[in-house]
Amino acid sequence: MVRSNDVKFQVYDVELTHFDLESNNNLQYSLSLNLSIRNSKSSIGIHYDRFEATVYYMNQRLGAVPMPLFYLGSKSTTLLRALFEGQTLVLLNGNERKKFEDDQKTGVYRIDLKLSINFRVMVLHLVTWPMKPIVRCHLKIPLALGSSNSNGRFDFQSTRCHVGF
Repeated sequence: MVRSNDVKFQVYDVELTHFDLESNNNLQYSLSLNLSIRNSKSSIGIHYDRFEATVYYMNQRLGAVPMPLFYLGSKSTTLLRALFEGQTLVLLNGNERKKFEDDQKTGVYRIDLKLSINFRVMVLHLVTWPMKPIVRCHLKIPLALGSSNSNGRFDFQSTRCHVGF
C-alpha cells in the first residue's frame, strides 16, 4: 500500500552555529534544520502519531526533539523545523578523533539525523494499523559563517533521506 518512495523526506536547509569539543569531551552544539515531507500519492493520507528527530555525530547521540503530530493529505508537503542545542559527553577513539579534527579543519561536519515515526495510512475512510518506518539522513553540514572554524567554502546541499520499512 505504501512504498518507501511514496513518502519523501528531505532536509532542505540547515544552520550549524556552534560545534565545539572541549578538552573534557563535552561537545557543545547548536543546530537547526528544516525538513520537508512529501506525500506523492493521490489516493492516501497519512496520520503521523509519533514523530521524534534525533541527531548523531560519529554514531553517538547528541540530542532528540519531539516534532509536531500532523495529518499529511494526498499530494501535499509539510515543512518542519527542528532545533538541537546543548552539550553532551562524546567519547572518541583515536580514529574518530582524527575524523573530528578533519571535520574541524574543513568546517564541515558529518551529522546523521534519525526520524522515529509511527504513522497510519488513510484510504477513503479506512485507517490502517500503525507503521514504523526507518528514516535516516546522512548530512554534511558546514559551520555557519561567522562561527569559529568556519571557512565559508562549502554550501549545504539539500539531502534526501533514506526510508525503509
